[in-house]
Amino acid sequence: MRETCEVAVIGGGVIGCAVAHRLAAEGRRVTILDASGRLGSGATDAAMGGILTQSESSCLGPLSTVIDLTRRLYPAWLARLTDQSRVPVPVLTGGDIQVALDDDEMTHLTDKVLPEWEASPFAVVRLSREDAKELEPLLSDAVRGGFLLPDELALDPHDLMAALAGALPAVGVGVRLGARVMRVGSGPGGAEVELDDGTVISAETVVVAAGHLSGVLLPRFRHFLYPVKGEALDARPPGARTYPLRHHVYAELDGGLLTPYLVPRSDGRVALGVTYEPGVDDLRPSAKGRDEVLRGAAALMPSTTGWVVEKHWAGLRPGSGDKRPLIGYADEHRRVVVATGHSGLGVTLAPATAELVSVVMSGTTPDAETAERLAVCAPERALQRDLAAAAAPSLRA
Repeated sequence: MRETCEVAVIGGGVIGCAVAHRLAAEGRRVTILDASGRLGSGATDAAMGGILTQSESSCLGPLSTVIDLTRRLYPAWLARLTDQSRVPVPVLTGGDIQVALDDDEMTHLTDKVLPEWEASPFAVVRLSREDAKELEPLLSDAVRGGFLLPDELALDPHDLMAALAGALPAVGVGVRLGARVMRVGSGPGGAEVELDDGTVISAETVVVAAGHLSGVLLPRFRHFLYPVKGEALDARPPGARTYPLRHHVYAELDGGLLTPYLVPRSDGRVALGVTYEPGVDDLRPSAKGRDEVLRGAAALMPSTTGWVVEKHWAGLRPGSGDKRPLIGYADEHRRVVVATGHSGLGVTLAPATAELVSVVMSGTTPDAETAERLAVCAPERALQRDLAAAAAPSLRA
């Protein structure tokens, strides 16, 4: 059986849905194909929800120009989604506090990390121990000081996906769930997608946004894309019914081996994270992961030991060899676009990814800034790198 559409987007996570929404809003006939029974059930479902500007190291350097774009796009993008879906998305606007729990870590933040933050397009405010405790009184007494990154935001990815999914019908996006893609091919006249039930979908363009599994469909990039398992918990402070913290809070302990990250939710929960296991594709939550998260959270905020754990989950981030996404044409015929490898920054980079895919498919000559962003994310670089030589990911989102 053969079907047709103008654009087929493979993957119904935040990246695939953001791209589909943008392309359909421009007048294209777009269909999302997702193997699961619910949009956003993969990496997006497991995300912590930080919209990061510079606290994650991969936001700095070459990717900073894309981060700058996404941060500028985010408020209007969210407003458009909520207006079309009538689904509110509460956003924590206080920023991210990164603290040091010992003198060595404070020296590291001041001497090594601060210069990189100051070189980014975003603000940074130094905090004394007293400043940090005033902003978040539940922080450990061991805090030596830290930094406030006021441009960072946080939200619940489930709220974001509800709004995004609700906005898709408003722009005419079709959604086909339970559609397992077996093959993607292309030629001079178009592209096609073969499903496991034998259906072949012909399209002018196919966008592959299938997370870490994108390499299965695009073997040229398989060596560059890999899963990064992460585990996290939802916990609730006693009696909390609204934001129990005013910021999302992060620290690195034991030389970066333990990375507690706390993201408050508008309903009183706090997401506690997070673990990193590059190359692991096991989605089962583990006792080891739970213990690691709880130990880190308790070191950062001792009162978490009395919070009720409501959920424990694991997810797979789509890692890439250089911690930057692949966005651009993936075939010689310019019929297959890849949009994956966001390495834990999917929620952060969703609006910018949609913007860049739109530019790629427009066929117009981009301005200098956009051309630079596309070069940073160019898929061709993956063909010149060896994943085995890439450093282990340092991810939080």
